[in-house]
Amino acid sequence: MTAAPRERVDEVRSIIHDVLGGAASKLFLERVDAVLNDWAEGKMTAANACEKVQKTVGLFIGEDKARQIGDRCAMIVMRESASQKK
Repeated sequence: MTAAPRERVDEVRSIIHDVLGGAASKLFLERVDAVLNDWAEGKMTAANACEKVQKTVGLFIGEDKARQIGDRCAMIVMRESASQKK
């Protein structure tokens, strides 16, 4: 795997922080950021990172927030997956 473009990672991070708003603690957001950093470093794919974040959010915060994150990040994940296949 190759490192992800920083702007895509930052875009996903912004979406997640926007959706979660005040529903998540600073510690929880740091944990989410660690997953995104793994994606940025090429340790996992965009799809894997978003899925892991969604599962964590669904478990600890709520399925509705997890679904919103998935819906809003879907296009970014698809673009990233398409660029990886080239």
